[in-house]
Amino acid sequence: MRRVARSLALTLLLALSTCTGKPIDAGDVALTVFLNDDATATQRDAVQQRLRSMPSVEGVALETRDQVYERSKVDFKDQPDLLANLKPEYAPELVHATVTDSLIAEAIELVMAEVDGVDGVSFRIADAEPRPSRIGVIVRLKSSATSEQRAAIQAAVGGLPHATSVGFEDRDAAYERLRQRCRGKGDLSTQLKPPMPHESWRFAHPLNGKGSGVSHLMKLDGVDGVNLVPVEML
Repeated sequence: MRRVARSLALTLLLALSTCTGKPIDAGDVALTVFLNDDATATQRDAVQQRLRSMPSVEGVALETRDQVYERSKVDFKDQPDLLANLKPEYAPELVHATVTDSLIAEAIELVMAEVDGVDGVSFRIADAEPRPSRIGVIVRLKSSATSEQRAAIQAAVGGLPHATSVGFEDRDAAYERLRQRCRGKGDLSTQLKPPMPHESWRFAHPLNGKGSGVSHLMKLDGVDGVNLVPVEML
């Protein structure tokens, strides 16, 4: 059921009409850490302390299961089928934070995903005003994705009529890009390890009044996740 809760949260993130008050291709990044069901109080505190020690991280806050459930009833009030799958006892416990330097947000996400007591980490462009005219989209592939699934994902991304700066990044290229961006950011570059990054398709996409217009990519076999980010993160 934890995976159901995470899927619900990710569905909400993809449906958001995200916005930012920074330059057109910049923006803060909202980071959400999903804690394990059996995370101990010590692990919960350690996750928050680890986040606070990261460069350019602000506003670290814990959201309890009860708080998540009550918020979800509001967030998903127009999606009863999704809400029906979420029960109070299955709601995840979350730690939220804001990364003010989007260039290192992905590295922070990857490092935090390896911390004891963490089930997973998601990130997206943070809400602010005014809305940007376009966002960056990162479509991560599962390591187990077959050649047929990879071809289908490539075709789906290539078929987006308004996508620009479309490119594929393998694991080695991702690690090198992130390592370069982490230079001068404390010990973040040493915490980042070569196996951590994912293969991904990355592109810029315009926003419309209904949201990102790319949520269907999450349903493709072989896709591990879809993140909406500031364009400068690509």
